[in-house]
Parts: sequence; C-alpha cells; structure tokens
Amino acid sequence: MSQQDRKNKSLWEAFSYFMVSFSQTFVEFGVFALLQVLALPAPVPSAGSIFVSGCWNYMLNRNITFKSSANYLKSITQFVLLYVWNFCFLSLMLQILPAYFGWNPMAVKLFTMGCQGIWGFLLCKFVIFKKA
Repeated sequence: MSQQDRKNKSLWEAFSYFMVSFSQTFVEFGVFALLQVLALPAPVPSAGSIFVSGCWNYMLNRNITFKSSANYLKSITQFVLLYVWNFCFLSLMLQILPAYFGWNPMAVKLFTMGCQGIWGFLLCKFVIFKKA
C-alpha cells in the first residue's frame, strides 16, 4: 500500500469514526427518550441508552470504520475499559476544573469530549481494532 493510500485510509477512518460517534449521540438520546416514555425508574433509561449506544459504536467501528478481525473478547474488553476510563476522566474533571479553575461544567464536558475523541480514535485504530 502506498503512502498516499495509507493516508487516504487513515482520513477515511477518522471521518468514519467521528460520524459513528455523532450518530451514537442520536441513538443514545433516542433510546433514552423511548425508555423514559415507558416510565421506567431513572437509572434504567440512562444505563440502557448508554449500553445500546455503546454497542452501536462498537459494532459500526469494528465492522465499517476499521474492518477489524481482532479477537472479539479482547476488543470488547478493551472497548469497555475505554468507556470506564472516559467516565472516570469526565467525573474527575467535573470535580477538579470547576472547583480549582472556575470552569463551567459544559466547558468541562466539551473539553473531555474532545480528549476522548482523540484518544478514542487512536486507541481504536492502533489497539482495540488492530488487525490480529
């Protein structure tokens, strides 16, 4: 594969990764709204929507963005660990940045989403969905 082909492939993967992430927002919101309509206890719509949208993200990125043949169990475990890390990072930043630097929580959320998008792409490309 030529250098230009590798560059084009990486650009396609980055575009596809971020489009999958964008679509995940709508899947998560839609599932959350649907489960809210069913009048389920508050944690159920939240957890359910995160689970379904995470599955959506995993499957599209595995099969379309990165066309991965990586071991399912290993890649799912790594993907879940990435989600746990992202949650912990957001939670920590929501405690630190407003308290010590006066950041607005929405600015913290946008900042952490940017960080998560960058390292999420790199980890998916080079670790989680790396071809075996």
